[in-house]
Amino acid sequence: MFFDIHHRFPRFLQASLWLFSTALGMVLCGCNSEKIEFRSNQLHAASISMDLTPPDIRQLADRAKGATEQLLGTADLPTWPASVLPPIDMEKVVRSSGPVGRDQSKVERGLFRKHCVQCHGISGDGRGPSAALLAPYPRDFRRGSFKFKSTPIGKKPTHSDIVRTLEQGLPGTAMPAFGTLSDSKEFVDDVDALAHYVRFLAIRGEVERRLLVALSEQEVDESTSLAILTRVANDWLAADSHSVQRPEWVANPSEDGRMESVANGKALFESEWTACVKCHGVDGSGNGTSQDFDDWTKDWTIRAGIDPAHKSEWKSMKKYGALKPVIDRPRNLKLGALRGGTSRGDIYLRLVLGIEGSPMLPVAKKENGNPGLTEEDIRDLVEYVHFLSENTRNISLSQEVQHASSE
Repeated sequence: MFFDIHHRFPRFLQASLWLFSTALGMVLCGCNSEKIEFRSNQLHAASISMDLTPPDIRQLADRAKGATEQLLGTADLPTWPASVLPPIDMEKVVRSSGPVGRDQSKVERGLFRKHCVQCHGISGDGRGPSAALLAPYPRDFRRGSFKFKSTPIGKKPTHSDIVRTLEQGLPGTAMPAFGTLSDSKEFVDDVDALAHYVRFLAIRGEVERRLLVALSEQEVDESTSLAILTRVANDWLAADSHSVQRPEWVANPSEDGRMESVANGKALFESEWTACVKCHGVDGSGNGTSQDFDDWTKDWTIRAGIDPAHKSEWKSMKKYGALKPVIDRPRNLKLGALRGGTSRGDIYLRLVLGIEGSPMLPVAKKENGNPGLTEEDIRDLVEYVHFLSENTRNISLSQEVQHASSE
């Protein structure tokens, strides 16, 4: 059974589920146990080595895990090699790792196990004790891909992008908002520290995945491992340089002619140029004809020659940690709870950047001689999506928009 806790359950049940999953995570993960370890990535090992037997796949995964730990340490004691420039604050990474408790200075440690492990798992693989109960599943950080960010597809999120997700949460999912931590004098630095640790888990996971590929082809020495880490770290170091700024009009929208702008946005929403209706449906309720899996699912199914729609094919991967493949459902824009944010600036970024790892691609822009949407068109499309989301649960458009559309 799956839960969309923000829209199907009242708040007291949401809180109960969160408390239950937190307690379950602490019990099953043994948050204060010294034997906690990162889980080897057997699922990726299996997806790139389908011709190997299960024991060989597990051995390959364990070798990659061992090589990764030589570089980046363990779940209780993360490290970073001095020869590679880190894109993270290792002091904050160390503070967020390990068992929950307080050091001699009374500073709380083990933040990830306290707040995140019940869903995301010790390794950040999205397989915490409560993961299978949730829809969508918790994010697997190990691909180094994040959906809601200010950078283009293929580029890493900025530190601020991850902080924003932690502070605001993801409406319509089990990902809560941790913004109240920043409002507390005692926990004011916790979100920032957690963001550094999430980046660390993503870097560690991507290095392990690349080492899996390398080890499946040949032996890997220390210099090769360092070279892989350096390439991954440099991608994260460059994140800020790829950040796209929101235009001024998103912060200072004009009410003059707004309904005409919404009407034009509606026409663009329904046009072939945007193809929005193929996924979101004509009325934006998410009932379009195009339904697909996200890249986290395709990574171990389609790219490994497995059809995720057929249990007879994908069930062989369950023993390596796979959860049942589920469709990445297009958002119902009329629910008023957009996961990437409901402000005009948030909607603008989702339209011009797309949502990495999902079927949501960037809109085509009219630039460099290529056909597509002008900046005014994008503004109108933003206004229409914003109109849909702020008029929560309205079944049809207001008479104002219908009138504007007919003029």
